[in-house]
Amino acid sequence: MLTAVMRMLAFAVLPLALTGCRITDWRLWHCDERADGGYDVVQIRDIPYHGGNDHDRLRHRLDLFAPKGQKDCPVVMLVHGGAWIVGDNRCCGLYTSVGEFLASQGFIVVMPNYRLSPTVKHPEHVRDVARAFAWSKKNIGEFGGRSDSISLVGHSAGGHLVALLASDDRYLKEQGCRQADIAKVVTISGVLRIPDGSPEIFLGGVSPLSIRWDSIFPLRGDGAPAKSDEAPSRGWAVNVSLGSYIFGDDPEVRRLASATSHVRPNMPPFLFITADKDLPMLGPMAEEMHRVMRLHGCDARLLHVPGRNHNSVVFSAITLRDPVARAIVDFLRDSRITSV
Repeated sequence: MLTAVMRMLAFAVLPLALTGCRITDWRLWHCDERADGGYDVVQIRDIPYHGGNDHDRLRHRLDLFAPKGQKDCPVVMLVHGGAWIVGDNRCCGLYTSVGEFLASQGFIVVMPNYRLSPTVKHPEHVRDVARAFAWSKKNIGEFGGRSDSISLVGHSAGGHLVALLASDDRYLKEQGCRQADIAKVVTISGVLRIPDGSPEIFLGGVSPLSIRWDSIFPLRGDGAPAKSDEAPSRGWAVNVSLGSYIFGDDPEVRRLASATSHVRPNMPPFLFITADKDLPMLGPMAEEMHRVMRLHGCDARLLHVPGRNHNSVVFSAITLRDPVARAIVDFLRDSRITSV
């Protein structure tokens, strides 16, 4: 049973998984449309952001997208997903397209890679993201960006990393930065709480803990909205662990790895985006952290997107006609988020 579940989870991150050999450099997906009035985009690839003794020649690099000819631009650091074990910042053009879109809207976009498990364990993933942030704060002015306006956007495991970086300030402090250096945070289908033990989920069925193919495909565009009147079906029950090779088995380590454990007043503004057909537990995690942040007086907003799944919710965000792309741009620009 566990083997079957791991296969399903592998398919969930299949578009993120072809990495290491740089096959993900191949542009299988493109930013097909650019909003009217958008800027031309300049791309700089493979910029090293960390050169310490533990330097990784592939993972400690980032790509940068900039609106051509613009200066004093707000900055977005976009962090890829992949269950902390696979993926990169290009993903055959899927993440690249999102970066290009945001740059066309006037943002400098920094897209780092980070080391993956099982080569490293938590907290090395978030430490790498903190290093990329510190590099951005120090160097982004050379590329036309504003070091005093750096926002974070993360998808899936990347959503976990940006939320943890913005809520537990120890990782920024290690790099000589602080929580106040973060302007805003957007988590897209982010993992905001690391479960203790092996939570029970279901293959198939329509329960809130079901993994189905339509949680994963299509990679872009809309699917059929989830039906609220479907008869409950539990599917095939299995126990799934995130793996000791990622977070270890200590419940306290997992608790401290959860952004929900660090909510306090005066956090940066957050936008939580969830999908109609997301992977199990992600929607309730976003609702939980959104609720707790509001109780602490923080600026927190929640957007649930119909007809999207765990992948299409981010990979379709490449034109202002897309509701997720529009919501992200509106939030980062301090505008009212357009309803979906």
